[in-house]
Amino acid sequence: MKLNQSDRLPLLQRTGNTAGPALLLIHGWAQDQRIFDKIRALLNKNIDIYSFDRRGYGSSPLQADLAQEHFDVAELAKQIGAERLNVLGFSQGARIAARFAGYAPELVDKLIICGGVMDGFVAESIDPHAIDLQYFKSLAEAGELKELRRQWLQHPYCCLGMDDNASATLHEITQDYCARDLTTESGHNFQFAANVYNQLLRQQIPTLFINGEYEAPPRLELTDLYIASGASHRALEIPAAGHMAVLSHSKQVAQAIEEFIF
Repeated sequence: MKLNQSDRLPLLQRTGNTAGPALLLIHGWAQDQRIFDKIRALLNKNIDIYSFDRRGYGSSPLQADLAQEHFDVAELAKQIGAERLNVLGFSQGARIAARFAGYAPELVDKLIICGGVMDGFVAESIDPHAIDLQYFKSLAEAGELKELRRQWLQHPYCCLGMDDNASATLHEITQDYCARDLTTESGHNFQFAANVYNQLLRQQIPTLFINGEYEAPPRLELTDLYIASGASHRALEIPAAGHMAVLSHSKQVAQAIEEFIF
């Protein structure tokens, strides 16, 4: 079900059990909300599920602007109307989810981070597969979208732990990625004034980290340090899964989400 709203906000999609707890899903880079279709189907029985296409992605008509997105989420939370809601961010979407939780902790019941980072966290470990964003930006600016998509799908983040079905789904979604975020400065400017990591450590919102076994070392490091800060935090590391565990190991991810929310 599509929800009507102001043209200045992304369009919410709602499915699931309207009597259940509210869960807002935030997708990552080079994706749209279809990345959660398998998770949504597995959670629909008990959870009231919302998702949307972020600025610059999918069907959103809005210009990409990372600095604005946590405000978008705050407005969408008001539209959802729940006193408090659960928020899940995947990959780059986890950065937005964490920013929103730091900005409006009173609106967040529980936070779920899937393969994500937080502004302000400085890892000691190195990501051997770090994304060369400048290179992808150069392809976008040159109009080489077909090559950009091809190379992204060959990146370890998209390949490790994937089966044929998950790879096919990711390929389909990626073919619609138009790199609007890479052709405007606001779409890939990651500078953020607040130290979200420290904010959330102080606020101690119950947080679940879901990672694949082959996730980037800095993201696993973040998980280990964060969950050690409070008894309400949890972590799941899925064997033989990579960054795209929401696709390749959706049953394990959905089960962990449901157990954590309830």
